[in-house]
Amino acid sequence: MLNMRRRAAGMSLIELMVTIAIIGLLLVLGVPTISTWYADSHVRGAAENLAAGLRLAQATAEARNRVTMLGFTNVTPATNATVVAGGTSWFIDLLGMNGSIETTAALGLVQSSTLPTQYGVTITSGSGAGLVCFNSLGQQTTLTAAQSGLALGCAPLAANAPTAFLVKAANAKRQFEVLVYPAGRIVMCDYLKTLSYANPDGCP
Repeated sequence: MLNMRRRAAGMSLIELMVTIAIIGLLLVLGVPTISTWYADSHVRGAAENLAAGLRLAQATAEARNRVTMLGFTNVTPATNATVVAGGTSWFIDLLGMNGSIETTAALGLVQSSTLPTQYGVTITSGSGAGLVCFNSLGQQTTLTAAQSGLALGCAPLAANAPTAFLVKAANAKRQFEVLVYPAGRIVMCDYLKTLSYANPDGCP
């Protein structure tokens, strides 16, 4: 009787193998879903990071009464970093007042971020913008490459048309767009949805 009780209280090798196999199957089935969710959260985080950076650049321009520039780069963000369209890191610089001894380097780097690069996302602009500039009223403004001192001019403006930045990743299902309107409005929206009553988070 004692031996029978001990045998009944344990688990046979076959039962253990079946249990391990079921757990393994559940893990294999769940990995793609978890991986996609993880990638989606990175895309959203990078888009929010960019939108916050643009709002900071705008607020700094208004507070400091200077033109403020947010530039994209693929190198370490700095005041003299090479600005490129499609860069996945960004930095914010103040532009010295014309005719003064102020320089961008002297005014210092306002803020920078490598989060999109760390998250492995891409940031593309339909207009090929690599630099966004705000004037002291918080509105978008245009500068030539010579005026910005960053090898690229500020994003060209079209009447009421926003400068758009699409944030996405290869293994993510979600995509977000950050829109910067000429008057200064900054919007982040779900690129795969169309703005409507049912989808207030969609893109126009």
